[in-house]
Amino acid sequence: MRLGEIMGAAGLQVFAEIGLVMFLILFAGVLVYTFTKRNRSTFERARTAPLDEAPRAASGRARHE
Repeated sequence: MRLGEIMGAAGLQVFAEIGLVMFLILFAGVLVYTFTKRNRSTFERARTAPLDEAPRAASGRARHE
C-alpha cells in the first residue's frame, strides 16, 4: 500500500472542512468587530496615534526602543 492510498482511505478530508468553517467564522467575527459602531472610537484613536505623539528631540542617531 502506498501512503496516498492509506491517507485517502482514512477519511481525513473532514478535518480540512472543519478548519475552513472555523476560519470563516473567525474571519466573519473580525469583520463584525471591526465595523461595529461601538468600536469606532478605538480604531479612530489607533489611526491617529502616530500623529498625536510629541516629536522627540533629534539626538543625531536613530534609536529603537
